[in-house]
Amino acid sequence: MSIEITNISKKFGEFTALDSISLSIPSGEITALLGPSGSGKTTLLRIIAGLEVPDTGTIGLFGEDATSKRTKDRRVGFVFQHYALFKHMSVFENIAFGLRVKPRALRPGKQEIRDRVFRLLSLVQLESLANRLPSELSGGQKQRVALARALAVEPQVLLLDEPFGALDAKVRQELRRWLRFLHDEIHITSVFVTHDQEEALEVSDNIVILNRGRIEQTGTPEEVYDHPANPFVYGFLGNVNLFHARLDKGVLRLDSTESITRKDTEVSFFVRPHDVGISLSNDSGKGIEAEITGHRILGNRVRVELRTREGGKAIEADIGKKEWAAVREQERGSVYIVFSGAKIYSKDEVWSDYTI
Repeated sequence: MSIEITNISKKFGEFTALDSISLSIPSGEITALLGPSGSGKTTLLRIIAGLEVPDTGTIGLFGEDATSKRTKDRRVGFVFQHYALFKHMSVFENIAFGLRVKPRALRPGKQEIRDRVFRLLSLVQLESLANRLPSELSGGQKQRVALARALAVEPQVLLLDEPFGALDAKVRQELRRWLRFLHDEIHITSVFVTHDQEEALEVSDNIVILNRGRIEQTGTPEEVYDHPANPFVYGFLGNVNLFHARLDKGVLRLDSTESITRKDTEVSFFVRPHDVGISLSNDSGKGIEAEITGHRILGNRVRVELRTREGGKAIEADIGKKEWAAVREQERGSVYIVFSGAKIYSKDEVWSDYTI
């Protein structure tokens, strides 16, 4: 492992930003720190960089204890959300800056600096803009310059704090793909902070989900999405329908108005919109009668809004256009919804996980 985080805690006044975090970040991969605002992800990134000092715990970088090392001695590159480019310097000079301010004994020669900067400009596909000022660049171009500047000093670790947060949706998508491509070219250990679930799922090799200063789950994008450890993770990763229900002798009761007895188990029932099917009949006997209350066309998919006949529970289904056309053509007052790939979580001493 390239980064070992052990029992890191950090408070700001009475607010606990990190609560005894321990984490191993693998070498040569992209790890996303994902969570809502205030979950501690940026604080953890800044502690790795040496920009914040932890109250307790240690940071290990490539087998060495870096907890007391200064930022400049940790060999990390940091990319900020708002670029932090020098406005009066050209693109070339911005990228060369970290090399020019190295101690004389470690500073490369002028030709080596020039060669390295142009290699990086080629890597980020900005060779023709070397003499431009930051004010003459688009937001996406500025972020590429910021990334090239961070890579110029040949860091062991690349840290990115909401790197695409200031960009519009289309540019964000383009730069996400580009960052993944760039990483596959250079294989530098990278950690990036985001609150965008889609961004984390698309770009990273590993995802660390934080909430209120604690780690809720770690794993590959597939693991955390398909096998969420608890209700928070399930609800945070994408759209979800949530029901408070009960298990009665192994039978799930969603819309019953009967009171829950001691023999029943209180549960939280989660199903994603794409796991909700709409049927015109209830041949299986497992469908829940509902009425369609609205719909939105989202490209080649349709988000259908429904409400159960019993209990009046609002549900969203994400279906294909052909399926929607068949449902709409019938113009029926009632349809039946069926679930697939749903999850049930019951809480006693631990969270239990069931797939139905």
